[in-house]
Amino acid sequence: MSRTFVCVAFLISASIALAGCTTPSAISQFCASAATTLTTAETLFGDMKQSCLREVNSREDFATFRAPVEDDAGCAAIGKQGDDAVKMAKTLAAYFGAINSIASFGTAKAGTDAQSVAKNAAGAAGENDARQAALGSLAKLLVSATTAGYQAKDLERDLPKVSANVTDVVNAMVTIVRDDYTGRLLKSEETKLALHYEKYAKGKSPEVQLALDGRWQADEQALTARRASARSLVTALEALSKGFNDLAKNAQHLKGKELAGALQPYSAQMESLIPQVQKAY
Repeated sequence: MSRTFVCVAFLISASIALAGCTTPSAISQFCASAATTLTTAETLFGDMKQSCLREVNSREDFATFRAPVEDDAGCAAIGKQGDDAVKMAKTLAAYFGAINSIASFGTAKAGTDAQSVAKNAAGAAGENDARQAALGSLAKLLVSATTAGYQAKDLERDLPKVSANVTDVVNAMVTIVRDDYTGRLLKSEETKLALHYEKYAKGKSPEVQLALDGRWQADEQALTARRASARSLVTALEALSKGFNDLAKNAQHLKGKELAGALQPYSAQMESLIPQVQKAY
């Protein structure tokens, strides 16, 4: 999203026809890459509750033949955090879509989706006042961008208002992925699972121990894949944020070709990382 604003800001502030500026295809590629990155993040955020449930189910003794637990009070709270992160990602992705439309066609597609996304974003920040303000601002601008009459020139006015907010929201998602999902949930899941296998294997025959080791290796590979996907997502989000900040700072001074050249590496980096994020899910 960040980069989007910048791209459009340059088009506006330079007061040059789109044909002489960064081409719509360059802006479209960046916007699409950013939106897809954010949409892909939703799957990872959805795994937060599942990680908690996997840990809960790992406490169950082997061969009890009980259905796995599908709900848990503690996991429900973690699921709410994941749902809130999904709402943040949806808000950013929707805004990227609106910017893409404005940059390419001069106007954003009007509809009820923007209002729905904006409404859902309102409760996504929890009690974090700064995050509430950032999401509220983005949601308001999203609705404005999808309202008839909002044009590229309006983005130049709004860019300074949202640049810090975009960074704040992206940083919040990075923190959730790095600290809460990888650093806490997956780590706890791995530790509890290892203890569970170790406890059950004690005193068992070599054949049983070998079978348990095979299952442990499979579970460990799955956890390793999720950690790798999380790292790829963090890198993609950081690229999105960094690119936006760089472009926002220099948009007034870049020529059209220079802006397209500045966007391309960030688009390419996100596009290369998206399949890596999806691998574990």
